[in-house]
Amino acid sequence: MKKNFGLISAFLLSLNTLSAQVLSANQGLLFSQDRSKEISLDGDWKFMFIPVDSLLPEGYQSLSFDVQSWATIPVPGCWDALGYLDPKYVNPENVQGIYRTTFMVPGSWKGKHVFLRFDGVLRGYEVWVNGQYVGKWESAYNSCHFDITPYITTGRNLLAVRNYVAFKGFDFDGNDDWGQVGINRSVSVFPVKDFHIADINIRTTNVSDASATLDYEILLETFSEASKRKEKIEVRITDPNGVCVHQSTSTLPSDRHSLAKTITLQHPSLWTAETPSLYTLICRVGSDEVQRVVFGVREIKVVKERLLLNGKTIKLRGVNFHDTDPFEGKVIERQKLMKDLTMMKQANINFIRCSHYPKQPLFYDLCDSLGFYVMDEVPFGFGDSHLYDTTYQDILLTRAHATVGRDKNHPSVIIWSIGNENPLTKIAEETGRYVKELDSTRPICYPMIHNYFLEKDFRLPEFIDIFAPHYPTVPTLKYYAESAERPLIATEYCHSLGQSLEQHHELWEIMEANANLAGGAVWEWCDQGMVDRKTKFPGKYVSNQELWLNDGTCITMNGDQGTDGILYADRTPLSNYYELRHNYSQAIVETESLNARKGQNTLDINVINRHDFINLKSAVHFDWKLRDARSLIDQGSFVLDCQPHAKATRALSINLPHDPANACYMLELCVISEQWGRLAEYCIPIRSDDDRYASPIFSLADDVPVNTAESEIPDLWLRAGRKRGLAETIGAKNAVERYLITPSVTATSNERQAVVKDVRYASDEFQASGHITYQSLANGAWQIHASITPEIDDKLLLECGPTLRFSPEHQYVQWLGKGPYASYPGKASANGFGLHALKAGDLYFEGNRIGVDAVVITDASGKGYLLITNNANVNFEQTDDAIFVSINNIVSGLCGKLRKTAYPKYSNTTTSMNVSFTMMPIDLSRLPEAFSSYLLAPDNIESFNPFLTQYDNFLLKTSEITAK
Repeated sequence: MKKNFGLISAFLLSLNTLSAQVLSANQGLLFSQDRSKEISLDGDWKFMFIPVDSLLPEGYQSLSFDVQSWATIPVPGCWDALGYLDPKYVNPENVQGIYRTTFMVPGSWKGKHVFLRFDGVLRGYEVWVNGQYVGKWESAYNSCHFDITPYITTGRNLLAVRNYVAFKGFDFDGNDDWGQVGINRSVSVFPVKDFHIADINIRTTNVSDASATLDYEILLETFSEASKRKEKIEVRITDPNGVCVHQSTSTLPSDRHSLAKTITLQHPSLWTAETPSLYTLICRVGSDEVQRVVFGVREIKVVKERLLLNGKTIKLRGVNFHDTDPFEGKVIERQKLMKDLTMMKQANINFIRCSHYPKQPLFYDLCDSLGFYVMDEVPFGFGDSHLYDTTYQDILLTRAHATVGRDKNHPSVIIWSIGNENPLTKIAEETGRYVKELDSTRPICYPMIHNYFLEKDFRLPEFIDIFAPHYPTVPTLKYYAESAERPLIATEYCHSLGQSLEQHHELWEIMEANANLAGGAVWEWCDQGMVDRKTKFPGKYVSNQELWLNDGTCITMNGDQGTDGILYADRTPLSNYYELRHNYSQAIVETESLNARKGQNTLDINVINRHDFINLKSAVHFDWKLRDARSLIDQGSFVLDCQPHAKATRALSINLPHDPANACYMLELCVISEQWGRLAEYCIPIRSDDDRYASPIFSLADDVPVNTAESEIPDLWLRAGRKRGLAETIGAKNAVERYLITPSVTATSNERQAVVKDVRYASDEFQASGHITYQSLANGAWQIHASITPEIDDKLLLECGPTLRFSPEHQYVQWLGKGPYASYPGKASANGFGLHALKAGDLYFEGNRIGVDAVVITDASGKGYLLITNNANVNFEQTDDAIFVSINNIVSGLCGKLRKTAYPKYSNTTTSMNVSFTMMPIDLSRLPEAFSSYLLAPDNIESFNPFLTQYDNFLLKTSEITAK
């Protein structure tokens, strides 16, 4: 049957247009061969490092050359990670290195062709076998095959590789990450029969739940015209359960090079990221030539402004993903890759953009089976000036050919990306058209920087299927939603620079609400850090942009260039990871609060299913716990029958022992996947059914005895800023720098009258006036009121309010409010209302919390202070000699990538700021039971502190943050 198989036909027609590099290296062998036949060459190789401007040793590729004095190096391995050169961002130094190893060719391979495969080498390389030149390859992230049959013998053979940096187009392999060198992916050899399978192409169309059309074409080639070509060709296809759904036996006619068939699958198991069902095609030629292709039955289409999978609109909840490891560089082993992909699943991520190059073959296999949508990228990152030079056209086509040819059968790959943030020149356009010729089944896009795309204003050639702008603001994304007549994917958005992930929730909800906004990929998954062997530990209380695991192990991110992950470089989550997880959740609990009364109640929990294909009952279940403060009252579990993009309600029957107005009832809900574990958490406060609500802790505090043994009230300071993180350092130039104003008043608890002190502060940077009032209450507590009025224009006040200075022994902080992570305007999704506890030094200790009704801060013995704050913003900060607790009247956002915060508080728009709170010395051992049920004993508060010190949450000395 004659079919239009665009991919293989395009391959055959395009070979004449490609550079000699492709022809000499691949020899027409396009298909990634069955790895069950291969011999891995990974392991220890002999190695000689050649510094800049040093000469190569003569004859290093010959059999007789003595390499006994050479070092031993692991393959895969990166030179900077192994200490041969210092890590360098974007492009490495112009160094070289020589590898040598030996490998065995079994006698059973006699009469077959033997191929040498490199899955990836940073950057260019030349190959010799047994002293004879084989060829070269100059695209670092593309796999390459070399036919080494003329150069080998049965038994032991010598392989020599010269690995180098500089070649025409080398800067296409430079990206916004570390420029590394070395054989960073696997190397192997494998045999191929004379009459062999050169390629297999699988396409599924007309896909529905009822049926799907499956076209497959098998390209067969010989290395010799005299070869017999009458062997039987058997094809067998099995479904995800191993049941055979198609079987055929054929003989290839002498005048043809390919075998093509079309079949219909009845009631197929469709592949999606939510249902990653995989079929297997097994092709056998003769007795021992067997190839297997694992594929999915799925169809990706662009219809007007929508991106459709299997006829349904999909949303891409994505991240950008670099190959990066602080100890191994760009060597990513299976275990590390599985950890990354598992953590992505646990964060509700379903889309990975391969920034900015194809990944190793294993990555796509895992994405197929685990269920991820992938944007695969033809690799040309930097080198924009070359895109105006037509002599670079073949280089781009070579890279496109290698990318599409290897990854075309993976169902996870749904979009081809053509370069990254490049100008749309003639040769860039031609590369995209060529990809469309190679594969007409997938859409393509050109990711563009924000301003470049806006200047184009959707005026892109028709062959570009998807708009792909970077870093839209909320107003710009709304404009795109109103105007884009093709699907739009924000291939980079909401840059996670340090702690900043401002407005992710707002941006995502706009994408969720508009069919033409297919989704986006946050920049990025994890920090790009490398071990720094030269920097000396500067001390714990110093501003720095490094990550210190201990006083001898420093991970550098090259200033603020690599500090942009939602994970630290070692895969420890920043709070941004949990923010993203909440916002990307596909099981949304809409209910924010519940009204109830003492006794039996039926409470309705409203849930949205944001899955595109599956019922909620087959995706997750819900565990719930009813608590009064920390005491468990009841618990249970349920599943919810809810179709995709629908809403459903679950009625819970609960019994409340007390009136909710006099208790602290909370319903905790956890969304759980059987495969991935916890996917989202919610804490819903239960209030009185007459809509009365006041935190019961306010009335309970009246019965708390004051610890009269504690006579000193902590120093009260004023705060007119905060410690600035990376995004604020860039985007908040006019913010107050030294933010703790020297204390103006102290008081002792034995004073029984109101104490009022005026405050006056003036410097070149900031001027303000105000007053502080202490009022002793009858029970021995203090009522404190602080007022501050800025007297300077256009100064950004990141935070402002009174600050209490506690001794460093007061390390245990507990609060009733939103937590456990820091919250700011535009970044508060990850936190739920409840009881939270942290110890100073914890990775997540510092930062502002919102909606706080009470704070308890104590030492290890339980002695300390209770603050009654009533829905306040409260900041925790640790220095060398103090713990500061600030009750903020105002809080600004965290800024974004090279952008001011969308939630600023300026001095000239802020009138007098007033904050009131109650403070009393307490002893946990003397608290009444009703109040102590809110609290943990200090020795039950654990500290999570994987680092000695880290950027953005680094600690400072009090003297460094005090305004003089």
